Amino acid sequence: MTDKEQLESGASHPAFLKPAGPNLGVAPPRGTAAPRRGMFSSLAHAQFRRYWIGLFLSNIGTWMQVVAQGWLVLRLSNSALVLGLVGFAGSIPTLLFAPLAGVAADRADRRKLLIATQSLQMLCAFTLAAAVGWRFVTVPLVAAVAIVNGLANAFTMPSHQSLFLDLVGRDDLMNAISLNSMQFNLSRVLGPMVAGFTIAAFGETGCFLLNAVSYLAVIAALAVLPPLRKRHSRSHGAWIDMRIGMRFARRRPLIVPLLAIAASLAIFGTPAVTLAPLFARRLLHVGPPGLGGMLSAVGLGAAASALALARLGDFPMKGRAVTVAASGFALSLLGLGLSRSYPLSLAFLALLGASMSSSASIINTLLQTSSPDRLRGRVISLYALAWLGLVPLGNLQAGAVAERFGAAIALFVGAAGIVLTLLTVRFVKPVPGTAS
Repeated sequence: MTDKEQLESGASHPAFLKPAGPNLGVAPPRGTAAPRRGMFSSLAHAQFRRYWIGLFLSNIGTWMQVVAQGWLVLRLSNSALVLGLVGFAGSIPTLLFAPLAGVAADRADRRKLLIATQSLQMLCAFTLAAAVGWRFVTVPLVAAVAIVNGLANAFTMPSHQSLFLDLVGRDDLMNAISLNSMQFNLSRVLGPMVAGFTIAAFGETGCFLLNAVSYLAVIAALAVLPPLRKRHSRSHGAWIDMRIGMRFARRRPLIVPLLAIAASLAIFGTPAVTLAPLFARRLLHVGPPGLGGMLSAVGLGAAASALALARLGDFPMKGRAVTVAASGFALSLLGLGLSRSYPLSLAFLALLGASMSSSASIINTLLQTSSPDRLRGRVISLYALAWLGLVPLGNLQAGAVAERFGAAIALFVGAAGIVLTLLTVRFVKPVPGTAS
């Protein structure tokens, strides 16, 4: 069988089974668990530690921009519909270009590609700062910048996630993904908080400038990385390479059900966070401070679960853990729809954040460890499409249901959608409980 035929069939190849990164050749034998190495074991890798710190600082700036951009659009248009359309415009590139971004992650130098995308996003932040500061900002301009930002983000995701295995190896991959989830969720708590004070003191311009400067931290961390191990794979053209990745994913027993679960959580679960202002007003009857507490509960729950997963490390039975985490997501939606008590709702929101974070981290880990190095970017791009690209469609369905039948019914529909997906996966193509 030729190299091309093996790629297209998804057949095993000795080169596919070699673990990448610093632990090359010392992965634990198949079927055995790696030793637990501590809650922060992946940070012992200096390259990953610098990258993690850069990401944390940059993500704080990103969340500041998210808050400032939303506030700016609402100030300019005074329209919730326009606000939603600008957010949707920023999500379109991931929906359209995620598979192509996966091909780029496998064919290009991931480090150089990430430097390019982060530099483009820094330029977008500077553009918004200049537009607001010099008073030529308009809603179409903000939407155009959001689309460019979304395009850069679409090409960032596969290379960013694939880079972890290059930096820490398979033994610490679960730990690295969990700590990345932790810093992302902590930045989601800190960023909006800092943004509020910054907007009050300096306007939206201050947030955009600080975000632009924050990109220097991650660009500097990427710039000092040594050249990554060269992936010796023949390119057959972007379209054929993309089809090879999709064919491999379709024929790998573990990948399709994991992507189905990720898609269901994106469509039926994550809209609960997007529509939190609606639930705060119509179900719990709280104002902006109460809404802030709700979003903080989601972030804290997610950060706590990420720390717990980081402590567990490369634990066995990840397949069963995915099902448990997704079920917890459905339970949190059901409880939130039934609750009319603010403290009880905070508890369900913390469970929602924990379930969302742990589901994403475990699915991400399983997808990466079940994919050969030369196809890893393409497989992760399908995960990005399922987890991020479908979120706008989920927001549309949840918004339509909430508008027609009420906020609580939207949450119940979300819980039912996740449960039905899990049942379908169980009976059609189950995730092996022993998958690790």
